[in-house]
Amino acid sequence: MTRAWPVGNVDPNASVLENARRVLAVRIAEFYAFAPVVPHPELSEALHDLRIVAKRLRYTLELFRPQFGKRGDQYIERVKAVQEALGAVHDHDVRIELIGSELSLLMVELSRKTRFEIADASPEELVQIATAAMRPPPDDPRRGLIALLGREHAARRAAYARFRDVWTQHADEGMRAGLVSLTTTPPVKRTPLAMAET
Repeated sequence: MTRAWPVGNVDPNASVLENARRVLAVRIAEFYAFAPVVPHPELSEALHDLRIVAKRLRYTLELFRPQFGKRGDQYIERVKAVQEALGAVHDHDVRIELIGSELSLLMVELSRKTRFEIADASPEELVQIATAAMRPPPDDPRRGLIALLGREHAARRAAYARFRDVWTQHADEGMRAGLVSLTTTPPVKRTPLAMAET
């Protein structure tokens, strides 16, 4: 998991809004530092790190919701959409890894069994052993795992395409510039009633 970028310029004597802007600026920079990863579906770990960074950005926006107001709220939802789309990709990556590991174990077991069978086989039996190894019987669990692995890869490609669509849509709508504008946003005007409630 990627470590959070430190926020080194927090001023305990400054207002909450000023410090919120500083924290948000770092989280935005951290988030968009992963932009070069987006076009590369094969970079599973980096995409997962982007998901973690998106969570940090979202939590920052939620923590400072009073400071950023309704403008901040719309970016919470957009960042959440990116995070959730990446979560779906990651779920497939985890399942692919689990299925692949199980398939590998079965292949190692089959290889070991085949080596022992070959050691004691006659020339006629070698043909049967080779055929059985190359064409597993219908009840062989490898068949099911291979089919399942194929479906997971197809579903992962679809999940990645949905993530790319979300990322592109938000980019086209100017999400980066909108987030950056929050780092210079004027204070949210609070009504006397809202001030009395806090």
